[in-house]
Amino acid sequence: MAVAAMIMAIIVALEHFFILWLEMFNADSEMASRAFGVPRKLLQDPTVKTLLGNQGLYNGFLAVGILFSLFVVPAVASTGVTLFFLACVMVAAVYGSATASKDIIVVQGLPALIAFILVYLA
Repeated sequence: MAVAAMIMAIIVALEHFFILWLEMFNADSEMASRAFGVPRKLLQDPTVKTLLGNQGLYNGFLAVGILFSLFVVPAVASTGVTLFFLACVMVAAVYGSATASKDIIVVQGLPALIAFILVYLA
């Protein structure tokens, strides 16, 4: 179970690194337009690009936090820190689902919930 928990937590971190890349470095692409469900022209606005870059940075912090909790934090505290960052992802997914797109709860929240349960049970 511990291996499955670690793999799932890493998948959540990788997903958030992808979101970081998409929001910070590829925000005005066709892929971002499809992912965010907004016209590409809107994503090319400098203010929107700045806001997405900021949002991407926060997603990166979540990803780094998960990996930090798995590979740097001492074993005695690793589970608690991992659960904290996965809970942060779930809260962000609930907020994003309520304010931006219902799909966020499935795309970001469900993997984090699965990882949270596996880590808790490990």
